[in-house]
Amino acid sequence: MSRLAVLKRLESTLESFLSRAVESEKGKIEALHSLETLEEMARDSLKGRHIGNRLGDWLARNQSAFQHDRFSAEDLTFVGNLLSDIRSGLDGADPESVKLSEEIGRLREKGVIPKRKLILKMKSRSTEEDDLLGKFVELSKREAEYVGSGLFHQRHLLSVLDDVLKSAAAKEDRMYVHLAGSIIYFLKMKGYRVEPFVKRLKEIEKEKSGRNDE
Repeated sequence: MSRLAVLKRLESTLESFLSRAVESEKGKIEALHSLETLEEMARDSLKGRHIGNRLGDWLARNQSAFQHDRFSAEDLTFVGNLLSDIRSGLDGADPESVKLSEEIGRLREKGVIPKRKLILKMKSRSTEEDDLLGKFVELSKREAEYVGSGLFHQRHLLSVLDDVLKSAAAKEDRMYVHLAGSIIYFLKMKGYRVEPFVKRLKEIEKEKSGRNDE
């Protein structure tokens, strides 16, 4: 083989390598952009904003990425966690939301499975502050006294919940946050639609968490 032929062959091999490298980097950049977009949608969903159309477009655009394994295992877990958060806030009575929820469920077959790390840390039981049961009983008594004080006489529980959520947002006492969560769960057991209240409570908890971090 002549020297010129060798050089041409090397040039062709280099071009092929560079093309594959560029295509690989392009795929990584597109995947990163998709993850950032989904993360933004999850934040908007937490704030109670309607993201149905955007979520539908995102799922349609990324079908190929899921089919051709363009997301790493770590990315798939990240996507699974975000979609799980979004799915929990979808309206079960809305046909469009139900369809989106079903599409999210089908992604489990492609490895999109939420995985949360749960770390439990327990202090030593050497002080009275470790009496969690006693604290819970005390908090429950305070909540019962508050609700039964006559302040909400003959008012519907949904109206009571609205007032409790306002207090939870305005006051530092965490009792209102806990009480709102208890009322929401009770209403859910009774068949009421509670998604809007869940979103409000999440926003309040997020805001209070931000204050504590400052």
